Amino acid sequence: MDIPKKFLSDSIPPIFCKFETAQPFTYCTFCESELGAQSKYAVEKVFKQNKVVGTSEIVYEYAICWDCTTNMGEDISDDSRTAIMNLFVSHRHQLISKIEFLHANELYTIDSWTERCSFTGKETRLCDEYSVSGIIEEGGLVFEQSPIAVSDSFMEKLQSVLSKETKEKIDGMRDQILNDSPSVEDLIFSPTPGLI
Repeated sequence: MDIPKKFLSDSIPPIFCKFETAQPFTYCTFCESELGAQSKYAVEKVFKQNKVVGTSEIVYEYAICWDCTTNMGEDISDDSRTAIMNLFVSHRHQLISKIEFLHANELYTIDSWTERCSFTGKETRLCDEYSVSGIIEEGGLVFEQSPIAVSDSFMEKLQSVLSKETKEKIDGMRDQILNDSPSVEDLIFSPTPGLI
């Protein structure tokens, strides 16, 4: 994929800060290494729609350093890696069209990048659950291939192609993120740490 450009924001937008403090993440959720101003790391947040009041509510969030991202990618089984790649390739046109449009029009706002699923085009406001992930570098949000929004329908497809071995490893990672609250069973369509 030929990405037109890379844009680095001046600061980290609130959506990619810790929910409780509204401050940037300071430690990797997995290895607890410090995330400084010069660190490169990813942040993912999962939201569920509260249809009674018409708002999105955060289910969980995490920050992951670049070393842990690389290590988790190695934990994915070969079968799952192939299946994931095939799924992404089948939705490649939607992703490329979205990225090229946003860069061409210099739309570097969070809403522009997260209002629709990056892979299906489904509006996130219509999802029961969705995730948003982005890469932080040098104290700013990187607009390049991400930020990425992932709908519940695409996440369900992704979960369906994972091997049992990979799902078990992912469950362990998710337990570490959640610390037993909320229940993992409630997160049917939840994104898979390290995959997006």
